[in-house]
Amino acid sequence: MEVTEKQAQEALRDVESVAKGVQGTLAYGVAGPILVLWGGVWMVCFSLVHFAPQLAGWGWLIGNSVGIAGSLYLGRFRAKAKAVRSETSKRIGWRLFWFWFFLFIYADIWLAVLWPWRGEQLGMFLVTLIMFAYVVMGLWLELRFMLWLGLAVTALACVGYASSFALPGYLDLWLAFTGGSALLASGLYLTLRWR
Repeated sequence: MEVTEKQAQEALRDVESVAKGVQGTLAYGVAGPILVLWGGVWMVCFSLVHFAPQLAGWGWLIGNSVGIAGSLYLGRFRAKAKAVRSETSKRIGWRLFWFWFFLFIYADIWLAVLWPWRGEQLGMFLVTLIMFAYVVMGLWLELRFMLWLGLAVTALACVGYASSFALPGYLDLWLAFTGGSALLASGLYLTLRWR
C-alpha cells in the first residue's frame, strides 16, 4: 500500500495535534493546581498587608514557604501522575525549576542593590517580576495561556499602581483581589479543562 503525499501530510497533522494535546495536558495539568495555590497565597498575603500590616512580614514568610513547598510537591506529584513522561519533559521540568530558583536569587540581589524601597515598590517589583517569568515561559514553551495571564496581571497591577497615587493605601488590596483572583481563577480553569 502506497501512501500519497496528501495522506502523509494529514497523518503528520494528526500526530502534531495529539502532541499538542499531550503537551497541554502535561503543562497545564501541572500548572493549574500551582496557580490555584499561588492565587490563594496572594489573596491572603496581600490582604494581610492591607488589613494587618504588622503581621505582613510573617504572613509572607509563611505564605511563600507554603507556596514554594506546595509548588514543588504539586509539580512532582502531578508530573508523576501523568501516564506519559518523556525525557524531554523531565528536562524541561528541571529547567523550569532552575529558572525560578535563579530568578529569585537575582531578585534578591536586585532588591539589595536597589535598597531602600517602599512597600508598594517592593510589591510591584515582585508581582511584575513573576508575571515577566510567566510571559517568558509562555513564549519559551509556546504556552499562550501563560503568556496572556502574565500580560493581563501585569496590566492590572500597573493600573492599581497608577491609581494608588490618587487612592493611596489600596494597592495591596487591589493586588490581592485582581492578581490573586486572576491566578486562582486561571488555575481552576486549567485544572478543570486539562483533567
